[in-house]
Amino acid sequence: TGAVEMGQGVNTKMLQIAAIIFGIHSDLVKIESTNTTRVANTSPSAASATADLNGKALLMACNSIKDRLKTIAANHLSVLEKEIELKDQYVFVNGNKSDLKWENLVLNAFVQRVSLSENAHYATPEIHFDKTKEKGHPFSYHVYGTAITTVKLDCLRGIYDVEDVSIVHDFGKSMNTAIDLGQIEGGLVQGIGWMTMEEIAYGTNGKLLSNTLSTYKVPDIFSVPKTIHTKSLDTSGHDLAILKSKAVGEPPLMYGIGTYFALENAIKSFNPNYKKQFNSPMTPEKALMGLYQNETN
Repeated sequence: TGAVEMGQGVNTKMLQIAAIIFGIHSDLVKIESTNTTRVANTSPSAASATADLNGKALLMACNSIKDRLKTIAANHLSVLEKEIELKDQYVFVNGNKSDLKWENLVLNAFVQRVSLSENAHYATPEIHFDKTKEKGHPFSYHVYGTAITTVKLDCLRGIYDVEDVSIVHDFGKSMNTAIDLGQIEGGLVQGIGWMTMEEIAYGTNGKLLSNTLSTYKVPDIFSVPKTIHTKSLDTSGHDLAILKSKAVGEPPLMYGIGTYFALENAIKSFNPNYKKQFNSPMTPEKALMGLYQNETN
């Protein structure tokens, strides 16, 4: 199966996929760590593709094993394969629970020397892009959403707080709401840091000055909005998303852009002479300069 990375709740989603396909309790599923001896050419955990790529590969592998198990079950119960369903850790026949447990089904497959392992590889289909023409179909699907951001700006000092962010996000058919909400909130805060404090500075000789955590400020607990409201957009999902649960890694980062423009609006409200800069990040220094900018600047 596809390799799995840590950090985005991917392990939990992979566990869910296996449990759903085999109709078993999640306690019976164990996730192994990523290792190139297991999967030699796994993709990196990036670009919101980890759950989709690994999930689809895992889905393919589980379905292959499931087909073998259904053959074993059908022979054991003297019924047709199409009548077999794996659910609640039992084999069901035409919707009726049989006496064949999951453990016994697997044992039968083992005794009959039927393979209980599988390797599957998944590459996103249909995507292509011609850089020379800047035309193509670079993404398998899109994620939609919007955010309303409220900030409070100290007009004497240029410092500010993010009071509230209300988000409507397109999760598709979320596999795990708790994980996806965590991703939304983490991505939002990262986006706020990107738009307000993560300033890259160079010296006159071109040397990077903001090259350590003491000179390059990243968001911390004090950067988190006081209130975050997240509402799921009611959609049918997309077939190329794993179990129609859309990617939720990087899209929430974009909601941080709202903080930049909310601050610009606040500055403009205090100082009608302020000319919008479109120069992120909006650091407190830039905010203070904007608050007292005049037409001749």
